[in-house]
Amino acid sequence: MDPLELHCIRNDQVTLGSPMPCHMYDREGNLVLKAGEVVHSKRELEILKTNGLFVPNRDMDAPPPAALKESPFALLDPMPSQVERLYGYMSMEAGFPERVSALAKSIQKACEIDRDACVAWIFLASDMRYVIGHPIHSAILCELVASQLSWPAEERLVLLNAALTMNIAQLLVQNKLHRQAQKLEPQQRAQVNEHCGLALDMLKQYEVVDAVWLTAVAQHHERLDGSGYPNALTGDAISREARLIAVADVYAALVIEHAHRRAFTANAALKEIYLLRGKQLDSQMTETLIKVVGVFPPGCYVRLANDEIAVVTHHGSTPTAPIVHSFVNPRGQSINVYPKRECSNPQFAIKEVLTKSKVDVSLNNKATLWGYKA
Repeated sequence: MDPLELHCIRNDQVTLGSPMPCHMYDREGNLVLKAGEVVHSKRELEILKTNGLFVPNRDMDAPPPAALKESPFALLDPMPSQVERLYGYMSMEAGFPERVSALAKSIQKACEIDRDACVAWIFLASDMRYVIGHPIHSAILCELVASQLSWPAEERLVLLNAALTMNIAQLLVQNKLHRQAQKLEPQQRAQVNEHCGLALDMLKQYEVVDAVWLTAVAQHHERLDGSGYPNALTGDAISREARLIAVADVYAALVIEHAHRRAFTANAALKEIYLLRGKQLDSQMTETLIKVVGVFPPGCYVRLANDEIAVVTHHGSTPTAPIVHSFVNPRGQSINVYPKRECSNPQFAIKEVLTKSKVDVSLNNKATLWGYKA
């Protein structure tokens, strides 16, 4: 870049955690930061500002991409606390069905804005109890699959309502079981087997009258081959909504760590549900989830051929070559500016998929990796 074509920008035009609105150069015309890259280190930002950052004159008025985008993270990040309140005040606040639907509509909106970011949120969101996170994760997956299958929005809304309330009758026991390393005791197994029917009764008590919603909750643990509960239903006797919730429920549970077992890696979880298709799980819905989520889903951690650790951000040109951003260098040190890597390049090919427990370094300002404000 010819230095004569560059213009020095004001310090307040570049902020910590926000994507670069265009390519940034030093005073000699050397490229310093690519458009969309994010500076996560205060020290690095200070050095860059001290040395001066320059942009081509043609890009002077380019607005920051994040400032123009409605963020799915802004919709999803508050949701755990909203679901906590929903569950905590079920019997104390009126309008339970409407409050559930409001949450479901937020999930629909987030998925409409950015499907990849919503899948990533499942893997990257933290600091929430399993009984809170799991129904949100399941509802996101339900929305993505049902949308791919061209279900109308109003039918998807009822599906999400059911996903968000499928476990309301076992909140306390489910939280305990998530932390329990031992096998279920007979009394606990009985409680688990009863929770679908109890949830049905609770929903009716809280003025849910939609038959599709109620049936989906009552049947979400039934399996095509009759191995499910509480009524060992088979095939088409299980509602369409219950069959889809079952697929989402199983996958979402597999990728989360429990006290009694490690989390499955994202690709191993896909293999597990693929093996269940046509037996316990609906084939079309399972295959659609696999297609939507992908072999290397956005949000999953991977080790590259050059030994960097990266997070998948978008699907790539092929299922096995996603777009990733590295955040740990080959020596195990944090990378302050997360460089974009094309996994179609052999140097950045994926060598290994990692679970969250295998990654010691935290990602900062995750939303910026998808071009949104932190």
